[in-house]
Amino acid sequence: MGLQAGVHNLPFIPLIGLTGSDYLKYRPDLKTVIDPYTGNEYVTSPAIIPDVGVIHGYKGDRFGGITTHSYREDRLIAMAAEVTIAVVEELLEPDEVIPGLYEIYISPLHIDAVVVADCGAHPTACPGKYETDYKHLDAYVAASKDEDLFQQYLEQYIFGPKDHEEYLEKVRFNGRGS
Repeated sequence: MGLQAGVHNLPFIPLIGLTGSDYLKYRPDLKTVIDPYTGNEYVTSPAIIPDVGVIHGYKGDRFGGITTHSYREDRLIAMAAEVTIAVVEELLEPDEVIPGLYEIYISPLHIDAVVVADCGAHPTACPGKYETDYKHLDAYVAASKDEDLFQQYLEQYIFGPKDHEEYLEKVRFNGRGS
């Protein structure tokens, strides 16, 4: 919901249903306000305005129009962020970037750069193209529990490969999970 506030240039947004919950004990960024029209108390979330948003799309064009899965918050991220980079599976002509079933179109107005990267969502899925690489995610989670192991993970998969293709070779990802 904080992204919604960011998109609309609001300082906060009310959250329905959290009043009286324990969320305020664990989330110091959440505050309460009194609705001046009804007198009801609401929990609010501050605006979220990312400096840079990186989103993943199925296809894009050279002007920045992209399609992405409709269940994700990519459109909100693109609209709220100061700069948005879209990673897409393929680059097409503008008239070919038409959303299919369960996809949405994000206007070039909200995209600052388009990067083409086959299997660019790895280790997560790109629905309809490839599944989540659970084996790799398990390795990531295991490495993240120890500082030395995590540094080794970063060296092997993030800083080590010279490019995306070498990364995919290292993880042995072929678009069907490993």
